[in-house]
Amino acid sequence: MIDIQVLGEQIDRIITFDLPFRMVIDTLYTAAREKAGEPLTMKAAKALTQIVKVRDIVFIATGWPDRPHISMDIAETDGPPGSALLGRALHRGLGAIPFFLIEENLVEPMQMVVQSAGFKILKPDETIAAAHSPSAIHATTVLDFPTVSEPAKGKAISLIDKYKPAAIISIEKGGMNEKGIIHTSRGHDTTEHMAKIDFLIEEGKKRGILTIGIGDGGNEIGMGNIRDEIRDTVSFGKQCNCPCGSGIAPVTETDLLITATVSNWGAYGVSASLAILLKNPDVFHDPEIERWILEHASDAGFIDGISGFVEPGVDGLSAEVHGHIVSLLRVIVEQGCK
Repeated sequence: MIDIQVLGEQIDRIITFDLPFRMVIDTLYTAAREKAGEPLTMKAAKALTQIVKVRDIVFIATGWPDRPHISMDIAETDGPPGSALLGRALHRGLGAIPFFLIEENLVEPMQMVVQSAGFKILKPDETIAAAHSPSAIHATTVLDFPTVSEPAKGKAISLIDKYKPAAIISIEKGGMNEKGIIHTSRGHDTTEHMAKIDFLIEEGKKRGILTIGIGDGGNEIGMGNIRDEIRDTVSFGKQCNCPCGSGIAPVTETDLLITATVSNWGAYGVSASLAILLKNPDVFHDPEIERWILEHASDAGFIDGISGFVEPGVDGLSAEVHGHIVSLLRVIVEQGCK
């Protein structure tokens, strides 16, 4: 039997291949790995298996409005597919009920992506009822989350009060710096257009709820865990291109941080680790499902944030490349499930 830690190391290696040559993931991963003390994806999967029980709700927040100066209806393909597939893995493996959170105008496109992962989209109470149905119905819900701070604070409290999530996961979601500003990786202010998930994470941490952040550029929620390293080594980490002048490094920390070349890959790494821990390869998806979901993300209008095209690519890499990453992860899953 191959040691779990060894398998985790290999998963982390695959999701940190710098194929887009952004030249930032090595810095981010090294810093996060040093603080974690073990493979990032396997550590997160262990925590989830220990905490999340059957019918527990897990909040998964995602969505990156891209080119909002042109239209708020433009958002990128990194985040929604990974969120949908991690929700699928948590549901198939642990019996969890995923609730997805995103900007109001992106709810309908996100529903299309989530449905392509096999979920029936229902209202929150219907989704919870479906988990108790004697006949199988695999349901979820997609909720809007405010982009304005005060309503966001209130909604964070009300959502946690009502649904009592076992975990809160943020995937490719911009995080606030010390002045409350959210930046693009190029150092531009995008605060106005981003759902303020920072407040959901903060409220969750106050209540002892497991929080996980997944990101790829150093400007996402959770990167507060390695804020000093980002400020010292990442472009615009200390000095941004907006009047705040405080850099892109977020202050919001999460219990666990996963850094990946593409944020979707970070979610896939956790899903693969879950499959290994549960000895159930069906928890992790395959290249066909990957292609299917990326195509539906494109059909929903999400764009490749690098190319700018509405196509089933992510961060400038084609669907074929993402399928190959999934294939490599499946090799490790199959080895780990023997």
